[in-house]
Amino acid sequence: MRPDGFQYSEASTASTLMCAPGFPAAEEPWETAAVPDVWTMPSRGMEWCDCGQHHELDRDIVLGFARDLVDDQAWMTHDEVIDTAMDLWKYISVCRFFLLAIGRSASVVNGGPAPRYGFERGMEIVAYFSKTWQGCPEEICDPTTDGRD
Repeated sequence: MRPDGFQYSEASTASTLMCAPGFPAAEEPWETAAVPDVWTMPSRGMEWCDCGQHHELDRDIVLGFARDLVDDQAWMTHDEVIDTAMDLWKYISVCRFFLLAIGRSASVVNGGPAPRYGFERGMEIVAYFSKTWQGCPEEICDPTTDGRD
């Protein structure tokens, strides 16, 4: 455990992606990296639930949102990761800061963003994002735009 409360476990993140420009081919494994145990790490971001009570984000909660959005539950595309996080946070549109934070979460959990992830890895990216999301600087975000455009 690091001094700031994060626990890491060693995990091999074998790449099973279709070959796409800038991404490793399926035969090239990702390097073994220290991956945070997102299900036990403390939340250091904003509260994901706005009911006024503290609800610890766990695997079952993320799974409930992901099941409703993901077509093939063996995989989660990067867009499905974004959509799952958006639904969890009850956002109808997102800004570039949200997308950057999702990318940063994919880097921490997966070694980098990818076109798709194993389903469990995609859920871990959503969880890491949700436990670290600090929001965006509202004064520079336009709530009428979708950050993916």
